[in-house]
Amino acid sequence: MKPSSTTRILGAATVAALLAIASAPSFAGNYAEGDPRPVPFASATTRAAVTADAQQWRKDAPTQGYTDGISQHATVVSANTRAAVAADTRLWIQSGLAAQQGGEAGADTTRPAYRQAVAEYQKLRASPAYGALVEQLATRQATAQPQTNLR
Repeated sequence: MKPSSTTRILGAATVAALLAIASAPSFAGNYAEGDPRPVPFASATTRAAVTADAQQWRKDAPTQGYTDGISQHATVVSANTRAAVAADTRLWIQSGLAAQQGGEAGADTTRPAYRQAVAEYQKLRASPAYGALVEQLATRQATAQPQTNLR
């Protein structure tokens, strides 16, 4: 017995409705939160407060299974400023190390091009231009006004 056209239409409509119901969550979104792109975050916490917090956590932190009375090492916190890190990153890119480490071969220290980029990076880092760049970036960061979140 051949199904009637009405049965076929009802069957197709039922399948379409089930597919629509199944795909509805993929179209849902939480648009009440606004723009999903990340907003720059300016922290009000000082470096000293973060260092003290890290050292306190380290004292109370679990030993990850080493419970034989093994003491933990002292917490080492970097003394680099944001300007120093930004300047170092610029020199790393300018020297060609970024391209060497991000290429297909990766950080292959045996390649002459990688060694040349390391030498250039070390030369730039030891130059007075590095200190000037740090000062320039520190001045720029000090004069920059934090942006307010306008939601």
